[in-house]
Amino acid sequence: MNILNFGDCIINGDYKLHSKFKNVHNYINNKQLVSLVSTKVGSGPNNIVLNGFPQQAEKTLNISNSKILFGNHTLKVNTIKPKITTNIYIDNSFVLASSIEILIKNISGKTSPHSLGFLLFPKNEICFQTTFEKAFLLHVKTTCKSISLEKLPEIVKNMKGVGFGLTPSGDDFNCGVLYALNYLNEIMSNDFSEIIEECYQNSITNNSISNTFLKFAYSNKYYENFHQLLLALKQNKLETITHYANKIIGSGHTSGSDMLTGFIVTIKGVLND
Repeated sequence: MNILNFGDCIINGDYKLHSKFKNVHNYINNKQLVSLVSTKVGSGPNNIVLNGFPQQAEKTLNISNSKILFGNHTLKVNTIKPKITTNIYIDNSFVLASSIEILIKNISGKTSPHSLGFLLFPKNEICFQTTFEKAFLLHVKTTCKSISLEKLPEIVKNMKGVGFGLTPSGDDFNCGVLYALNYLNEIMSNDFSEIIEECYQNSITNNSISNTFLKFAYSNKYYENFHQLLLALKQNKLETITHYANKIIGSGHTSGSDMLTGFIVTIKGVLND
């Protein structure tokens, strides 16, 4: 086992196990969340990618400048590769709108059944059958009925903490909103920094994992699969778009679908505004 990639936002310290999944072990302290992940998950600002991911999650994790310790494992942080920055932005709004439609077409029928994908594909509403599910559906449809730049701070406020899962659907959706606003802020003449700040403040919750993802979306720091998807959209590589869109949708129970939905509906809403 060795380290293939070490996130650039990881802080030294002692961490305790928070949650574990097949390809992710989450550790937390009073400052942040750190995730040990397999190559299937890939790199990210707070991810430590391991070659030979352990199936058993250890209870504690210690990180120093030169090594990480968990259980009987001691791994040196000496395999970090320089981060290569690539332009992922489509700076023509008409081309961007067309690329987003390509993405929507590409993920049709693939989003998680109980995700917010119904905002893009109304036929998915049939998956919501219980009283709670129907109430959730109505709340989201009412909140996101009309998405525009000026309405986004109120929209994310009403979406905060809403839904199912370790990170509720509304929190993942809000991550997508923040990524979309940061993306648009890079390519449009308008300065969206104030509305990004307002949306972020309205999104912060008591869920420590949600807050971690929201912080990185606010800071415009990408996880590998989403970064690669945006690059594929810029390069108009359909097979690569399919590959990474599927990987994102497969992330968590509904998390990937929810985040992608938030990103797409925000891009569409602002461009049409």
